[in-house]
Order: sequence, then structure tokens, then C-alpha cells
Amino acid sequence: MLKHDLLVAFIFFKSELYRVSIVYIMIKKGIKIMIKNWFKIDVFLMLLCMMLSLPVALSAVAPNTVVATINVGVTPAGIALTPDNLFAYVANNNNYSIPSGDSISVLNLVNNTLEQTIIDQDFNEPYTVTINAQGTKAYVTNSNSTTISIIDIATNKIIGTINGFNGPSGMVITPDGRRAYVNNYGASQSVPSGKATTVNVVDLTTDKIIGDPLEVGLAPAALAITPDGEFVYVINYVDGDIDTGTVSIIKTSDNSVEMNAIQGLTGPFAIAITPDGQRAYVTNFGSNNFAPIGTTISVIDLNSNTIVDTINLAIQPSGIAISPDGLFAYATNYNTLYAGQNFSDLTAGQGTVNIIDIATNTVLPPTIAVGQSPDSVAISSDGTYAYISNYTSNTVSVIALQSFYIVAQGSQMQNVFLTQRDIINRLTWSVSGPSLPISYSLYRDAALTDLVALIPATEPLEFLDHNREPNKTYTYYLIGTNNVGTTSVPVVVTVAGSF
Repeated sequence: MLKHDLLVAFIFFKSELYRVSIVYIMIKKGIKIMIKNWFKIDVFLMLLCMMLSLPVALSAVAPNTVVATINVGVTPAGIALTPDNLFAYVANNNNYSIPSGDSISVLNLVNNTLEQTIIDQDFNEPYTVTINAQGTKAYVTNSNSTTISIIDIATNKIIGTINGFNGPSGMVITPDGRRAYVNNYGASQSVPSGKATTVNVVDLTTDKIIGDPLEVGLAPAALAITPDGEFVYVINYVDGDIDTGTVSIIKTSDNSVEMNAIQGLTGPFAIAITPDGQRAYVTNFGSNNFAPIGTTISVIDLNSNTIVDTINLAIQPSGIAISPDGLFAYATNYNTLYAGQNFSDLTAGQGTVNIIDIATNTVLPPTIAVGQSPDSVAISSDGTYAYISNYTSNTVSVIALQSFYIVAQGSQMQNVFLTQRDIINRLTWSVSGPSLPISYSLYRDAALTDLVALIPATEPLEFLDHNREPNKTYTYYLIGTNNVGTTSVPVVVTVAGSF
């Protein structure tokens, strides 16, 4: 009875946006040939080399590119993801007052489609969505009302209402999940939009406001809580003029407020705090009447509570979010202006997203084109995707992010035989990040046409390239691919000849 062959081949399987890399190896025993009377090669090696020399089609996408666009409701604003990254909830602000336009779009993030639209009579210009850490409830701020609506995520039904606000437009939850802080932008006749000055504290075990409103600066536009839950930073729009915006700081242990702890902002719109709690990034949108036009992001040191850097961006920086590893910030540029006189002919230009290197506070390429009037940003907890709500386009853009980083090096060694020597280029690498590669591709050319090897991540992160020429420098290009098909930029590895 013949011995069974052991199969080895590379198969890439795609299911929706998820890719599974399954590795086999085809080894055929028994047939060997002699080359130059000294080196034995199995036939399977020859066949494998032939396979690797052919073009290989991988289901992969370059990082920092838009991979999907999802239709949602009318003028989408805030967006939040469930902790398992399976669904997103988008607040459709319905700026045009279309009947039944005040709604929440539920997005299926496995296949990037609209799963459901939630409509409720209590929705009134929904503006933000906040999801608790357990992923069981979504809290919707009704910015033209006095309420927050509570959605049961299991059923997508409204299960409660918290009342007593004045134009709620943002909400953060303490790490223990027991309390929330809600900023009031104003919505009543006595305190209209942009004239409120308070933050409410909510007991989430009873869904009731507790205590008196906390006095903060004028027109609190957004807020963020430090990772340890000790402080809430509230950005105050004031009047949108140059340097009039402020930050109020709430100490959560006793709810004391430092009113205008930080000054010098210009129409602040959104705030994001780094995972280590060291810095905050604030987008300076400028005036809602678009004079002045904001173009910067302010970087705040949370130890000294001072602005330590200003990053030049594009027209009207709007939403901002920071990657889970704390390495990058992603900021949207709203770029929507009045083309006519007396605030007429509102016109949206090309919406974009910029990438900021947190370590250096510099803007990195590429500039990512998204929909019109990009508003908010949400990043998946595994760092693989960013989701952008496009206010004028009525869409959500899905951006594939690079969620891992490769460090590689090369060296040369040799095996000496009686009549020959085998010069070997040895490549090794390490990888870090929230979503690691499941396979690696190694090329000899920058055009990525000369494939040397495909290495599964389950194997040692090493490749030996045999029979190299002496005194010659070799250059390799290493690319990783994670489980959702996002590739890294090529990592260049140079091996200088030393024999």
C-alpha cells in the first residue's frame, strides 16, 4: 500500500470582510535528484518554487483606505460601537426636519450594511450615542429636547427615558458604570441652543439625574472622561471666536468644577483622551457661522492642564478619536462653508480624515477622502477599522486601519561543505499591535511582483534565503496581513554581503 502524501499549500479564504489564512504544505517523499553532485532537492521543492513564482491574488486592502460606504439616515452625527465590534449605532440628527427622520441607524459591521432603523416618537434631533461597557444599553442624547432615550441593544427597543436636561449633546460613563455625565448645550426658550452652561450627573442604576446641575463654561459642546474615571473634561464652545473657547474640569469624587481651567480654544467641537490619560486632543472647528474658520487641533497636557502643542490641519476639524494602542489620532475635516452672502448656499466640499502621530504630534500621510461634512469618528476596540459619519452625505465611511507594526532585520551566515558553501540571508522580525497578522508575504522587489515566500504567523517569524551570491547586497520587502485582510506598508529589510 502506497504511503499517503502530506499536503502543503497556501489557501486564502474570504468570508465577507473576514479572511482566514489556512496553511498546508505539499511534500512528496521518495523522488530525489542530484544537482552538481552535491545538493539534493525534493521534487516538491521545485514544484513549490514554481507555485511561488506565479502571481498570487490575496484578498487584502491597503491600510488607511476606505473599504466601504454605508447609507444611513438624515444628517448622521454621533456614532458608537458595541464592545464586540459587531454593530454600530448612528444618531441621525435630521437637520432638515423630515418626518420620521429623527432616528438611529443600526449597522452590521460584519458585512457593513444597514441592519435596522430605530424610530421613536421621543427622538428629537438625536445627536450622540453612548454604549455602556457591557454592550447592553445605548444612550441617545436628544439635542432639541430634555431627554436621553435608552435602547436595549438585545432587542433594539426603547426601554426607558431620562428626563431633566436642556439640549443634551454628549454623555460619558464612569469606568464602574454607575454614573454618567451629560453636557447641556441648550434647547429651551429661556436657554436656547448655545446658551446653556451646565452638566448633569446621572445615576445609571436608577436612570435619574442626581444633585444640582454642575456649572461649567458657556455652550459645553462635548466632554471626555479620563481612563481612571477621576476627571471629566468639558470643552466649552463659548462663541466660536478665536481663543475664546475654554475647558472646564470636573473632579468626579466630589463633582467640584474648575470653571475655565484651560483657555485659548477656537470653537472647540470634540475632545479625545489618550489611553494612558496623559494628553487630550481638541478639535478647533471655529464659528458655527464659519467666521472664523478653525483649522487646528490643540494638544493638552493633562498633568499640567496646559495647551502644549497646536497641530495645523484642514478646514473645520470636527470629530476625533484615538487608536486603542494610543499611537495615532484620527481627525475629520468638515469643510462645509456658505458660498452665498448672509449665510446662504451652504456648500460641502471634500470631506477628509487626517492621521496624527501621537508621539510627535505631526500629521502623517495619507489624507483620506471620505463623504461630505464628516462629523464624528469611532474606532473599533481591536484597532482594525475607523467609522466616519458624513453629515451631508448621509453615509458612514469605513476605513481599514493598520493595526500592527513590524520591526525586521537581516543578517548573513554561511554553511561550508567540502566543495561548496551555502550563503544564507537570514530575516527575522517581531510584531506588535492590537490585531496581529495571520500571515506574511516576502518580496524581492519594491513593485511586489517577485514573491519569495508566504509565511504563516503560526511559524517562527524567520526566513532563510539560501544560495545567495557573495559580496552582494540584497533588499527584501515584508508585508503582514491581519484577519480582516488589512496589509501593512512594506517593511524594507536590507542584507549586506559579508562573505
